[in-house]
Amino acid sequence: MNKASVKWTLSYAAVQFTFWFIYGAALAYASPYLLVCGLTNTHIGVVSAAACTLSVLLQPSLAAYADRKESPSVRILLILMSALMLMATGLLILFTGKNGLLCGILLGLVILLVQLSLPLVNALGTESINAGIPLNFGIARAFGSIGYALMSFSVGQLLARKGAQVHPLALALFCLCFLLSVSVYSFHKVRTGSEQKNDSGSISAFIHRYPVFSIMLGGCVLIYVSHVLINNYIYQIVVSRGGTSEHMGIVMALAGLLEMITMFLFPVMLKKKESGFWFRLSGAFFALKALGTLLAASIPALYLVQLLQPMGWGLLTVSSVYYVNEIMQEQDRIKGQAYMTMSHTAATIFGSLIGGWLIDRTGVNGMLVTAVICGTAGTLIVWTQKQHPVSPKTSL
Repeated sequence: MNKASVKWTLSYAAVQFTFWFIYGAALAYASPYLLVCGLTNTHIGVVSAAACTLSVLLQPSLAAYADRKESPSVRILLILMSALMLMATGLLILFTGKNGLLCGILLGLVILLVQLSLPLVNALGTESINAGIPLNFGIARAFGSIGYALMSFSVGQLLARKGAQVHPLALALFCLCFLLSVSVYSFHKVRTGSEQKNDSGSISAFIHRYPVFSIMLGGCVLIYVSHVLINNYIYQIVVSRGGTSEHMGIVMALAGLLEMITMFLFPVMLKKKESGFWFRLSGAFFALKALGTLLAASIPALYLVQLLQPMGWGLLTVSSVYYVNEIMQEQDRIKGQAYMTMSHTAATIFGSLIGGWLIDRTGVNGMLVTAVICGTAGTLIVWTQKQHPVSPKTSL
């Protein structure tokens, strides 16, 4: 990469790095914090599900607003989102230990803002690339995984030593870092004189144009449910195997570090097989990881299961971006990426609702059996639905 590419890639990598700090701290560490606040596993699932449901309802309107030529840039919207998150975490600090229900609502608000910010963070990168800025999306996204790994380890250590009640303070610090990283990212929206008319703006029109992809999204939801059941309730899984929040941090850190291997190597992998192959293959590793987690009877065994992470979450994260970009017509590519993101959000809603309920009634292993079933069913659907590319390979 030349100097300009290095500069822009590192600047955008800082955005990804700090965002995934917040994402992991808000979602993965919600359980130990809210349990200390007096909520049950079922309550925690309701908080997460409610936040994600609102996200699904608000995302289409937010995306439509962001697409308008007269709207603020994605960068400005992210600055607003991060400022709101910082305010919510400040209130969370004030009310921790005083009102468990209010703490649940405030953390739910943070989760909502994080979910709304996720497609905007990715859009900031693609918007920059479309404007001719030479940044490497894969490398920048790998920094997001590094951030997630460092967050997992550091927060796990912090909670083990100081208690889960310090979670809001750490979250506030991460929100401040994210606000600063977005603020110094110097890209500004390129405004055109006219907007291209798009005849596939509605969901029904999109499904009519891409029926195979729409069915595949159903499979993606099931695959993501398998992921959500493990990721959102990793604390309960670790405790059931005799571990603590410190071990939870190590498990998450291993997953985050290992998944970035695929992100760095994916351009080489594309030379061997097309993106659709890697996209479909990733689903099988989600099912395998769920099975491995179910069978793991100890903390060291859970550590070993994370070796499946690069070909699961790590592979899906990058391959889906390339794959959607190839199978969509130009005017539908952003919507395709948005629907892929929404499939994960929908899975988070369902997984959050049933995860806590299953743990309270059938135990951790009962929840993991459901994760295996969902991952396997989703993989079968994805493998049977093949959308043919309409554009050549891209270099995001």
